[in-house]
Amino acid sequence: MTEPEAAVAIIRTRRQQSILLIRRAEREGDSWSGHWSFPGGWRAAADRDLLCTAIRELEEECGVRLTREQMDRALPYTVARRKVGRFVLVAPFEFHVEEEVATVLNPHEAVEALWVPVGALLDPSRHALRPAPGRPPEMLFPGIELNGMPLWGFTYRLITDWLGLRPKEQPMELAGFEAAERVLEFLLSQGLVLKQAWTDQRTGEQLVKAAAVSGVIPVDRVLTHFSFPERHFPAVNCLEVRSEYVRLAGPAWEEYFIYADHFPLDFQPTNN
Repeated sequence: MTEPEAAVAIIRTRRQQSILLIRRAEREGDSWSGHWSFPGGWRAAADRDLLCTAIRELEEECGVRLTREQMDRALPYTVARRKVGRFVLVAPFEFHVEEEVATVLNPHEAVEALWVPVGALLDPSRHALRPAPGRPPEMLFPGIELNGMPLWGFTYRLITDWLGLRPKEQPMELAGFEAAERVLEFLLSQGLVLKQAWTDQRTGEQLVKAAAVSGVIPVDRVLTHFSFPERHFPAVNCLEVRSEYVRLAGPAWEEYFIYADHFPLDFQPTNN
């Protein structure tokens, strides 16, 4: 079965070196409701290709009309995760314009447009693990604050990939494991005792790495410690902290668990 397809337009100005982002209207059932994102959307049956999709959606959402000739380069497909349903294959297209252009937003699609300096996105002091709207407060996601709202999730990952801010020089899973090690080291520095070193575990059909510590995980201290920008993890997609466990999702969405006192009963060690 063919995966659903979508496209987004990355518009970068030559003069100001800024990019256009929109904040999506809040709509029930929309996985990206209220998110900061690039203009874009689903491929329509009449679109001859995904570049056509990006150009059409840009005009429909923002009132900005560009041509195929203004497309500078097509970026590799990337995968967007939805709350429910199948993943979406997204084709990003980069356009260059001389300077920032005025937008006329379709209120059914977007409630705000913002030209963001690329330099601000490259500033490491702006990146941090932070709470996200509609998610439990015990879960932190990497992001940047824009006009009081977090830029996080799919668009944040796309931007950091585009700007080369995510790990590339080593296998992504290794970068995720190093991040999980830092969390474990912090727990041990807080007086918890290592009960079980990292081991491969299978829960159902999923293979994860897991460790165990003795004691109750100090949820607030862990969340506060790792929400500072200087402790930002480029290799983390999600950090969830509960009194019974810590769950970390790495850059390839591989998972690492640190359990308080013991592994769950359905965990089985594996040599694979």
